[in-house]
Amino acid sequence: MTDRIEAYAAFSKMMELGSFSAAGRQLGIGQSTVSKHIAALEAEFGVQLFHRTTRQIRPTAEAERIYEHVLRMLDAVETAHAMVKGQQPEASGLLRLAVPPSLGRRLVLPLVHDFLKENPQVSVEVVETATVPDLAAEGLELAVVTDAPAEGPLIVRTVRRFEWLVVASPEYVAKKGVPETAIDLEEHDVACAPWMIDGPLAFDSENGRQAIRVSCRFSTNSDEVAYEAALAGHCIAIVPAWLPVEDVAQGRLSVLLRDYFLPSIAVSIIYPQSRYPSRRARTFIDLLASRMIQARELLAQIDPALTKPISGFVRPGEPVGP
Repeated sequence: MTDRIEAYAAFSKMMELGSFSAAGRQLGIGQSTVSKHIAALEAEFGVQLFHRTTRQIRPTAEAERIYEHVLRMLDAVETAHAMVKGQQPEASGLLRLAVPPSLGRRLVLPLVHDFLKENPQVSVEVVETATVPDLAAEGLELAVVTDAPAEGPLIVRTVRRFEWLVVASPEYVAKKGVPETAIDLEEHDVACAPWMIDGPLAFDSENGRQAIRVSCRFSTNSDEVAYEAALAGHCIAIVPAWLPVEDVAQGRLSVLLRDYFLPSIAVSIIYPQSRYPSRRARTFIDLLASRMIQARELLAQIDPALTKPISGFVRPGEPVGP
């Protein structure tokens, strides 16, 4: 039975890493032993599990079908061993993770380093991408996204919502004045993202909706570039709430138009519907969810109005109820 479990462990690592030598290193066994384990499983099942060429090793359709079941079985075995010893099972292996640029750098990457400290048997590879990645094609286990697909073969877990904030430096405000309503932005220098150029900005408030168009003399596809421009006093920027927390707290930036709201940003984790998430993936998801709550609480300490709907008003995209 032990040999069979070792064979399934070798199969799991081959699915994850696509290399006999890499699987052997992770398991602490030789490349030839991994090959023998895979050959034994193929003989037992009577099917080929991997296509082998001189350049690459690819799983067959049969391997894809049994992979989730193998992961569940290995997870159960590991849990049983830990429970017998009065321990908690440890996460292990390689977590390949995709993150969006500004959210990844400000919130996710600091968390990754804490995750590695807390889980010494895990390694992490972070891929930065501004679009929703193809998890299967890119060999990714998880992705953190701000624009999750509405349909498709993915599990989507929304962990937190963040506001868009209108910010400017004290120098800009002293020079150009403070916009009192959303429509006043049409008279100001505003750093524009592509989504602001394509159509009007629809701000909601207790006093109704104001749809505006800004001049877009300066445009960028980077939230961080727009943010830095506002910090330098060149313009107003509309940025995700995870960016300016420290600078707002230190008075280097002011939040404008507190009573006007754009649709909030849903931060979600996505992973394949067809794959049972590994222990390392589940552990990371739980840590990310808890840290996102902490990030919102930090922003609320600066100004509670920045993280909560105003009384009697639900912003577009915001769930109704508790």
